[in-house]
Amino acid sequence: MTAKRIEEMPREYTLLMNPEQRRAALGDQRLKISGADIGVGGTDFYQKEWENVHFHDCIFYGHTQLSRIRNCVFEHCQFPGSNFQAYHFEDVLFLRSDTLGGAYLIAGNTSKNVRFVECDFGGRNPDRNHYGAIYCYQDVSYERCTGQYMDIVGNGIVIYRDCKFGPIDASNGTVTDDGKRIRATVLVDNCTFKGNTEIGRSVLTSLTIRNSKFDVLDIGLADVQGDVLIEGVQAGAMVDVFDNAGSITIRNSRFRGVNVRPPELYPEIYRSLDCGVNQENRRNLKSVVLDGVECGRDEGDGYVPNLIDDTVSGCWIMGGLDTTVIRNSKILKASIWLESANVTIDNYEGERASFVTSKIGSLSFRATAIVKAIDFTGVQVQTLDAKGLVRFTGQRIVTAGSNIYLP
Repeated sequence: MTAKRIEEMPREYTLLMNPEQRRAALGDQRLKISGADIGVGGTDFYQKEWENVHFHDCIFYGHTQLSRIRNCVFEHCQFPGSNFQAYHFEDVLFLRSDTLGGAYLIAGNTSKNVRFVECDFGGRNPDRNHYGAIYCYQDVSYERCTGQYMDIVGNGIVIYRDCKFGPIDASNGTVTDDGKRIRATVLVDNCTFKGNTEIGRSVLTSLTIRNSKFDVLDIGLADVQGDVLIEGVQAGAMVDVFDNAGSITIRNSRFRGVNVRPPELYPEIYRSLDCGVNQENRRNLKSVVLDGVECGRDEGDGYVPNLIDDTVSGCWIMGGLDTTVIRNSKILKASIWLESANVTIDNYEGERASFVTSKIGSLSFRATAIVKAIDFTGVQVQTLDAKGLVRFTGQRIVTAGSNIYLP
């Protein structure tokens, strides 16, 4: 990009530095600045307010700390290694703009109607300690963006739509130094994520992920106050559990089973799906629904001990306190840990399943085909309808210490 120092554009420079003069000269019309070099040097924009400005083909570098950016467009601009900040962003559009590496674009106190459209956040250092950051204190949307090795986050309503990312950190929301939780509401729609996608330690009101693809989706003890909805997702694995959630619904999704640890450093562990919350928050989880879920192989560290040969160590599912539904699903191996008033397992296919130590009010099996082995060790059920539990030659069913009787 060929750019001219902003100081060498007298009219644009004057109107940019003096909002009152800009309003007097242009009213509500946007000031257009094209091909400007706006960086460290002779110009001090500290605490200035930019309003009604359309930057086109401009380059920003160094440290820029503004008071407010309002009703501005940054079109086809570059921010190479920048630390570009304002306390307040309002009605700001970044269109086809690039960071050209690990930059920082930050709205520090408030952000409202901030959009990044067709932007590239191209971090180059895979070390998370050296990620750059695209951060808005409140609302922000990322649309048709690309990038990797960056924190791409917000604290309000945060939308990722039609994006294609490499490894990124999408840990939205935050916990302040005094312990206050500032929660984000997150929607991921029609996105593709390569490598490890980290949403761990997010602090959220709700999380919705639709029609998206992940190599590895790392939940990492994210705290969700309300509902989690995962729909139309394909992933190599969804690993770790939520710290907290009110409900978890996973529909029409496939988890293939990939190695989630570097084989050159650790023994391989193949994971596919971890669905649950931290044990201490278990009673907050009221509902769990898996409908149309398919899980691949899981081999490695087990969660629930069982008496079945070929230890069930794979897909781990915690039930909801009120309701648990597993319907139209194919899960090769599953450890299903239930403390639920009502459980329905309907049109479920698998090889092995463990329900060890579960406590259930009403349990109903419909068209359930678990071919090789089922472990009910220690399970207590008040009402059991097992007519739909298909029996197979050679199938092993363990009921030691339970009140389950299967004729």
